[in-house]
This record gives sequence, structure tokens and C-alpha cells, in this order.
Amino acid sequence: MNTDYDRSANFATYKTYSLHQKGLDKLKVNDLDKNRLIKAIDAQMATKGFTKVTSDADLIVNILTSSKEQVSVRNDNWGYGWGGYYGGFYGGGYYGGNNVSSYQSGTIIIDIIDDKKNVLVWQGVGADFNLSNVSAKAERIPKAIQEILAKFPPQDKK
Repeated sequence: MNTDYDRSANFATYKTYSLHQKGLDKLKVNDLDKNRLIKAIDAQMATKGFTKVTSDADLIVNILTSSKEQVSVRNDNWGYGWGGYYGGFYGGGYYGGNNVSSYQSGTIIIDIIDDKKNVLVWQGVGADFNLSNVSAKAERIPKAIQEILAKFPPQDKK
């Protein structure tokens, strides 16, 4: 997880947030995953003391996602050899080959914007989430959001 933020922003003044609806509308995920992302962000922001509002928010939270196919190659060679004994030779066992598999790797970016100034004040990026295991996404998405937002708001500023 990587984060960056505006060192001049006073995060103590921010109390409310809303989600960027146009950003949500453009998300290239299915409705189930979109709802998981929203619920996870709402839960994390509430835990951090922020209140969700429908208008006049201090902060706007925007979500971006992307995915790409990753290929994993595993070498399954386990042995090969020749041995000898009095009167002859024998061959050792050998299994050779590579195990190649592919999966969808996802990236989640969370942008947090000061609504009054219309400037980005914080960004968190989480990458390399395996999205191919459909049954695990219900657990993995909330954990990913928790990991990304772990350093929000920054604790070393005002």
C-alpha cells in the first residue's frame, strides 16, 4: 500500500465526507463489488470519526479501479539422475515441466479531495489484489480498503 498527501492540509478540520457519484458511475466493476467498496469505505471512514453527508461535505472520496491479467509460472522439476550398481545401470525418476496459470490482478486507488478548495489532499493505492477468486472477494475487498485507508488521515500533521 502506498499513500501520499498534501503536507499543508489541516486534516483536523475535516469532519464530513461524501462519495463522488460521477466517479462511482464510471467504476468498471460489477454492482456487487461496487457495493462492497462503498460499504467498506463507509465503515472505515466512520471508524475514523467522519460523518457521511449528501451535500456540503468537507471531503469528497473518489474510487478508481483497474485490473490486468497476470501470469504465474512455477517450475515443477523435481529430479533426474543416473545411478549404478555392480552389473548395470539404472535410471532415476524425472518429472519436468512448468505450471503456468493466470489471474486477474486488481488495483484500487482512493482519492480524497478537499471539496471547498477542489484539491486532492490524500491518495492511497493498493495493488496486486487477486480478483479471480470470486468467492474470496466479499472478504478481500473490505480488507483491501482497510489496508489502503490505514494511514488516513495522516497522524503527523495538524
